[in-house]
Amino acid sequence: MKFNEYLKSCRQKYKLTQEELVQEFYKYDESFVGVDTRTLGRWETAQTKPSANRQLTIIKYFSTRSSKILSCVDTHDKQEIESHICKISIKNLIGSSKEHILNFPTRSFKVEDISITHIRSAEKIDDILQMPYTVIENLTDNVYNLSFENIKEWALHPSNLFLLSEYKGQFAGILFTLRLKPAAFQKIIDFEIELKDITIADFADFDELGCNFPMAFFAYNEKSSTLLILRYYAHLIANQDTIKEVGAAPLLEGAKKIVHKMNLKKYKEKNVSQGTLTSYYAPLCDVLINHSVLKMIFAKDDCPQDSY
Repeated sequence: MKFNEYLKSCRQKYKLTQEELVQEFYKYDESFVGVDTRTLGRWETAQTKPSANRQLTIIKYFSTRSSKILSCVDTHDKQEIESHICKISIKNLIGSSKEHILNFPTRSFKVEDISITHIRSAEKIDDILQMPYTVIENLTDNVYNLSFENIKEWALHPSNLFLLSEYKGQFAGILFTLRLKPAAFQKIIDFEIELKDITIADFADFDELGCNFPMAFFAYNEKSSTLLILRYYAHLIANQDTIKEVGAAPLLEGAKKIVHKMNLKKYKEKNVSQGTLTSYYAPLCDVLINHSVLKMIFAKDDCPQDSY
């Protein structure tokens, strides 16, 4: 999707004329002073495009007209959402942390041979889970004090997202996130309770408001990591109506860089024997409406950007 298409589809969805939308922009943000219907028409036909900051403001404006953050993105078709996300921009987002992304030769890894599935759909779940459990334990020196039973119970819970990357049927990466009730989420990022203390009662159902808590991310190479993050962002966009906040409490510096690039803000620190745990969080709107995601979702075009 290109931004001009998004802009025009939103205006039409809310049955606004160009004149009415220009007036709405004036009222919403003073930075739109000087924008007229002629300018808006050029934006909609991709003759020119608004600055990146204005694009973000336009997205925020349309989010005020509905419960959705990206109000004109069809959230019913995850494959359609994934098709709009730019893989190159995802690579920029996750960087090159060797703690989380190994450097297995990528030439031998063809994207079409990499599958991303939820672990609940896999056979021999115990055998498959042993690898991510070992990864989590070794990467963090088990600072979270989690047992294999914790990981298995959480991975099988229908509210949580435990993505498994496989290359020709072999383990190639994981991305594991929890869907917590807001009260439990707040206790975790406040370090009032430990992850091992989470119970089934702390998980939010899909039809109730919850918070997303990424727990683990690891991949054998860049291609696997990109596909995992792509599926994760598609999940956030598809479930934007029922996700309130996103937060994490990483130990490793590579993970801290990733959550920072996700637009999560540092919240609290806790000293542990292995280093410093740092909690981060942000409302979902901040995670989905920022410059990084703008580059991820809206295809790059060659039309000139307005200078004023």
